[in-house]
Amino acid sequence: MLYPFLFSLYPVLFLYARNVREAAWEQVLAAGTVSLAIAAALWLLSGLVVAGRGKRALLLFVFLLFFHSYGILFDLFKGLLPEGLGLVPSHLLVFILPGGIWLVLLVRIARSRRGVEAAGRLLRVAVLFLLIWTAVRILYIRLQPYPDPGLAGQQEGSGIRVPRAALPDIYCIIPDEYPSPETLRDRLGHDPAGFVASLRRRGFFVAEKSRSRFAWTEFAIADLLNFGQFKQGDDPFLAVRRSAVVSALDRLGYRIVDFASIRQLVLPGTDRRFFYDMVHASVFFDDFYRALFERSLLRILPDLWKDRATDLIPYYRQRVLQVFAELPGVIGEKGPKFVFVHLFSPHEPFVFDRRGGPVGPDRIWERSDPRYYLEQCAYVQNRILETVDRILANSAVPPVILLQSDHGYRGSRRPDRNRIPYGEWFSVFNALYLPGISTHAIGRNLSPANNFRLVFTHALGTEYPLLPDP
Repeated sequence: MLYPFLFSLYPVLFLYARNVREAAWEQVLAAGTVSLAIAAALWLLSGLVVAGRGKRALLLFVFLLFFHSYGILFDLFKGLLPEGLGLVPSHLLVFILPGGIWLVLLVRIARSRRGVEAAGRLLRVAVLFLLIWTAVRILYIRLQPYPDPGLAGQQEGSGIRVPRAALPDIYCIIPDEYPSPETLRDRLGHDPAGFVASLRRRGFFVAEKSRSRFAWTEFAIADLLNFGQFKQGDDPFLAVRRSAVVSALDRLGYRIVDFASIRQLVLPGTDRRFFYDMVHASVFFDDFYRALFERSLLRILPDLWKDRATDLIPYYRQRVLQVFAELPGVIGEKGPKFVFVHLFSPHEPFVFDRRGGPVGPDRIWERSDPRYYLEQCAYVQNRILETVDRILANSAVPPVILLQSDHGYRGSRRPDRNRIPYGEWFSVFNALYLPGISTHAIGRNLSPANNFRLVFTHALGTEYPLLPDP
């Protein structure tokens, strides 16, 4: 009788096994509890259809098998559907064949006069095997040692040579998908000279043709926070949680303040964390929960959410606005502190015009016309300059400010409009405010992989040799 209830946990554990580094135990417990509750409710309902625990258990198992696999079947068949078919008709068409087979099986089980003990024993063994195999896989991944992401083989200096009272606050601000000046000028027809000149007047070095080693957020941030030592194929989320940069600053007595944009990229050992969790707006903002829905008979719910989620603009805006609302208080706090800001803008959705005003719901995902992206870029530029001025005006010790994007502008995904060549996705914006070093002494194509190497060498008195710029 227990095997259908155990099977109801399998989809949750299977998804967790494939995302151990990204998902949290709290998510697994919540999803497992809901899945068991669904199974329990269906068990009670099955008593109205058939008698006998063996048949009820088999009936419940067959239903749960279909319930948790419908979304996968939908993905297999949707490519065969007529183009332009609506969302609801698409689901109805795909439901007919597997749903019909499922109904026939349920009727046969309900009407069968034969015992189902043999089938029950076989399914018990199969379900136990799946659960044990999945549990072993989860434990293996969680217990697997991870290589030190620090500076093996590097000639690190002998230690801190800067008195604690003279340690500068360090700000690292990452506007997501902010383009390089070259991309802005040549691909988007927008002259970035005003923003670049404003930063240079304030004492910033601004790279001319900086390139990231990676074109995706999690990999670029993992590389930045590990002195450019992150290797392709390693787990970026674990690398962020074991950041060599954060560990080194923590040892020097820095307070760690994190403005995270997604749960998987929160920094380790933070003293303060600001995280605007979009899940309170919709459960489908959580990748783990959404994936469970998308695999199940409830697949149409996240599909409808994606298709009609135009009332979420205030939440998208607040995710960015809360950063600029909380930063002034953090800037005024006692140091030394390391403030890490991953700003989810000017990346889509495009919810700001250049003055910060709201925009219409018909354009927030519109990448084929770069005007909407550029409007949001202009707004982000103004807010960054305001933040920089506040930092400079409220720092007892001249601060260090790193301002770089994680990756470049990726343009439209449509092949016919505003496509950006893949190679240009690596072209990023990179600017540093680093007192004590001439901006002319920094290579004009400085990669973000070298940013913290410069900071530790010139602001913290330790030697980190520069890596070749890509």
